[in-house]
Amino acid sequence: MEPRTALVIGNGAYGDAPLRNPVNDARDMAAKLRELGFQVIERLDADRQTMRQALREFEQQLRQQRGVGLFYYAGHGVQLKGQNYLIPIGVDIRQEFEIPDEGVDADAVLRAMESAGNGLNIVILDACRNNPFARSLGSRGLARMDGPVGTFIAYATAPGSISKDGTGRNSPYTQNLLAAMSTPGLSLEQVFKQVLVGVERETGGSQVPWVASSLRGEFYFLPPAPAAAPAGPLAGPVPATPPAAPSVSPARPSAGEPPPTNAREPAESLEPDMVATGDAGFSIGRREISLEAYRRFAEANGRVAPEPEPGAGHDSPARVTWREAVDYAAWLARQTGRAYRLPTEAEWEYAARAGLGTYDPDGQNREWTCSEYRAEYEGQEQRCATRLPEAAAIRSGNGRAGADPLSEDLSFRLAREP
Repeated sequence: MEPRTALVIGNGAYGDAPLRNPVNDARDMAAKLRELGFQVIERLDADRQTMRQALREFEQQLRQQRGVGLFYYAGHGVQLKGQNYLIPIGVDIRQEFEIPDEGVDADAVLRAMESAGNGLNIVILDACRNNPFARSLGSRGLARMDGPVGTFIAYATAPGSISKDGTGRNSPYTQNLLAAMSTPGLSLEQVFKQVLVGVERETGGSQVPWVASSLRGEFYFLPPAPAAAPAGPLAGPVPATPPAAPSVSPARPSAGEPPPTNAREPAESLEPDMVATGDAGFSIGRREISLEAYRRFAEANGRVAPEPEPGAGHDSPARVTWREAVDYAAWLARQTGRAYRLPTEAEWEYAARAGLGTYDPDGQNREWTCSEYRAEYEGQEQRCATRLPEAAAIRSGNGRAGADPLSEDLSFRLAREP
C-alpha cells in the first residue's frame, strides 16, 4: 500500500457561537483514517499556533513518506475577497482586515502538499458552517480553490453556501462521509457522489456537497473485495488480500526492502515482553522496542525503518521521533486488540524505581514518554498529551528532561492497560 498521511483538525470551542460536532467529527474521522492505513496527525480545538505547527509537521511527514496526503477540517471558515480562512480557537476578530492575521489561510494547506511533492492530495473541508464571522465579516460560505494536478478538494456544500452542524454526534456531511469511506470498492469520486446523495436527502436539498478534482488515476479508501474462492468440500476461508495501491506516483522504497503490506500479523508474534505493575493498574515493556519489532510496523505501513547504529544488531532499541513512537503504539493496539500506548512520565518513573524491566543504569538511553514536559510537575506527568507537545517528557537513568518531539535519536518502550 502507498504511504498514507493525514492531518485532521476539529475546532468547536469558540468563544462566540461554539459548535457541538467538529471535535466529534474530527475524532471519528481520525479513527476511520487510521483503520484505513493512514498515519494521522490529530488536533482538537486548536489555536492558530497549534494549527500552523501541525501543518508544518504534516508537510514534513508528507515529504518523507510521499504517497497519499489527506487534510480534513471541521469548524468555522470564512471567505474574504475570494480567499478562504480556517478559524482557529481563541481568535479575536472584530474587523475585516484582521481575518488574514487571525485565521489560517486554507491555501497554505495546498502549498504544503505541493511542497512535499507527493502524488495525490485530498482536502476535505466541513468548514462552511453558519458562523458569526460571516454575518459582519467576509462573505457567505467558502470560495472555490484550485489545487495542483493530482489534488481532490471536497466541500461540505457548494461555494458561497453554508452547511449544517447537525443534531446528532456528527454533521450530516461527515456522517455520510464516514459511511461511504467504509464501503469497499468505491473510488474516491464514487465516495463523494454517495455523500452528495445522502446529504442532499437528509437536508431536504438545502445542502449540496461539491468537489473539485484534477486527479489522473483512481484511489480507493477500501479496494474492491477479492473474489471468493469456489465452494468445495476442501474449501477453507479466503485469506485476506492486502489493499491495492492507488494509481499515483510510486513511493521510494529503500534498497532491498520487501514491498509493504497491511496484512495483519499473528498477535502473538507482535506482543512485546511486558511486566505487570500490580496495584498500579498497568503493565510496561521489560525493555525498549527493538529495531526488528519496529521494522515490522514500518513495512506494514510503507515507512522506512531506522538503520542499526554501528556495532548494533536488530535487537537493539529503535530510535525514532515521538510521533513515530506514538504511531507504533496505535498500530500495535489495532493489530492485537489491546490498549498499547507510550507510558506516562509518572508510570515510567514508577516502573524504573521498582525495577520492573531493564533500564540503562548509565543513563545513556533516553526514552520517550507520552507526557508533555514542563519544568515543574503540574499533573501533566500523569497523563498523555492530547496533541503534539512543544516538548515531550523524556526519562533516563540520569533523570528527566524535555525533547523536541521531532528528534529522531530516542528509544521507547510501551505501556499496556488491562
